[in-house]
Amino acid sequence: MALNDDSNARWRKLLVPGAASLLGAGAGLVLTRTDKLRDALPKVDGMGDLVGDLRGKLSSVAEKAGSVTSDLTAGSSSSRSASISSNQLEARRRSREQRRKQRAGR
Repeated sequence: MALNDDSNARWRKLLVPGAASLLGAGAGLVLTRTDKLRDALPKVDGMGDLVGDLRGKLSSVAEKAGSVTSDLTAGSSSSRSASISSNQLEARRRSREQRRKQRAGR
């Protein structure tokens, strides 16, 4: 009797998932073949316009980023000459530290 129960359990483990997958595939096939479902889905005709729009925006952003980068490289030589001394840097650090302490004390 135990041998018969094991074989029934094995068949159940194979047949139930198989039947479920067949039912799901059949339902999917029926749903995709209906005209009502096709009419309910959005048309993909406007995708070309969307892609063109996005490409235009991307190229304009890339051009702006290129001009900003060129501005930064052009200004980098002037910023090097206007560097601050170590004394000024220490003074700024001390003043920041004092401001932090004041805010923490409030």
